[in-house]
This record gives sequence, structure tokens and C-alpha cells, in this order.
Amino acid sequence: MSEPSPSTPTPTPTPDRLSLRWALILLAAVVAGLLAGLLTYAQSGDWPGSLLAALGASGAALVALPLLL
Repeated sequence: MSEPSPSTPTPTPTPDRLSLRWALILLAAVVAGLLAGLLTYAQSGDWPGSLLAALGASGAALVALPLLL
């Protein structure tokens, strides 16, 4: 009979970390959305409109900033 060979432990995969570049892009998109939303709400007082402006600004920033940075 042969002895079972000792099994080597399989390394656990480490989760990929967010790069600094993408962290800055996401942070800038959040700031752009907040700024656009707050300014729109201050001007019109309409919260659905300010929410749409915030989402539009953060979406535009997520599209444009990776090309610039």
C-alpha cells in the first residue's frame, strides 16, 4: 500500500484592491454629483430635479474622467 502524499495547502485568493486611480475617479464623480445636486436644489427647491442633476453629473464624470486621468 502506498502512503497518501501530504497535500500542500492551496493559497486563498486575495481580493483585488481598488487602484488609486479609480478611487480618485469615483471620489471625483461623487463630489461632482453632490455639487450638482446641491446647487440644483438651492436654485429650484425641487428634489427630484436635483437628484436627476446629481445622477447625470456623476455619470458624466465617470465617463469623462478615465479619459483625462
